[in-house]
Amino acid sequence: MNSDKGNARLLDVLEDRARQVRRDVWRALRAGGSGHAGGSCSAADLLAALYFHRLNVRPDDPDWPDRDRFVLSKGHANAALVSVLVRAGFVPESLLDSFYAFESPFGMHPDIKMAGVEMCTGALGHGLPIGVGMALGSRLRQQSFHTFVLLGDGELHEGSNWEAAMAASHYRLGRLTAIVDCNRIAQSGPVSELMSIEPLAAKWQAFGWSVVEIDGHDMNEIVTALDSVPCEEDRPTAILAHTVKGKGVSFAEDTHVWHSNAVDDETYAKALRELEN
Repeated sequence: MNSDKGNARLLDVLEDRARQVRRDVWRALRAGGSGHAGGSCSAADLLAALYFHRLNVRPDDPDWPDRDRFVLSKGHANAALVSVLVRAGFVPESLLDSFYAFESPFGMHPDIKMAGVEMCTGALGHGLPIGVGMALGSRLRQQSFHTFVLLGDGELHEGSNWEAAMAASHYRLGRLTAIVDCNRIAQSGPVSELMSIEPLAAKWQAFGWSVVEIDGHDMNEIVTALDSVPCEEDRPTAILAHTVKGKGVSFAEDTHVWHSNAVDDETYAKALRELEN
């Protein structure tokens, strides 16, 4: 019973964190005047669970050699990443109000000048190859950290992902986990219409990965999946998280229009009303 209560408390805390991430995303985009709301909000629950439950990191020592590595391959979701970095204590909250400002390290995509950011990303298809290199480095240096890479499903149109998937399986990188934010919507339309990637689970399995499919907005399923990796000691794991683009704000949900769009004071207020309710 105590264990059940403890788990329920954990899930409540993480769900609160995810709601805060979404509020921070719209706050940052209002400050910058525009940005990527859709993919940031679809990934909010995943990032909250990673940073406030799973990742072994030290905000007061961001370069700690034995830290877990996290790479945001879908770099356009940087507003959500900076939110968790702020709330975890890596960087000051004031950065949320300088999004995309001249001389601010907080821009449309991650920048390694910001504490807690492992790699500049944004050119899609690069994050998983980088993660493979990090996981190989862990083995060569006889370290035990785990590497997580968050990708978008539209990003899987890039062939470099599949080269990396093949390499990760070949080198038996059990300490590498790819999380795919399967929100079904790319920059200009549905992923299935632009170029179908199904059957996605079978593809990862064919490349030699362990595969877990979850509801990417069900915190219990997210935590269970993150706690289960590595699923097999000598195989990388792919977590396919089914999500809704723009989650949490009705006018931004499930549409490519809010992959990236302008955010003025009125739009921000409208979004915040829904998120606070």
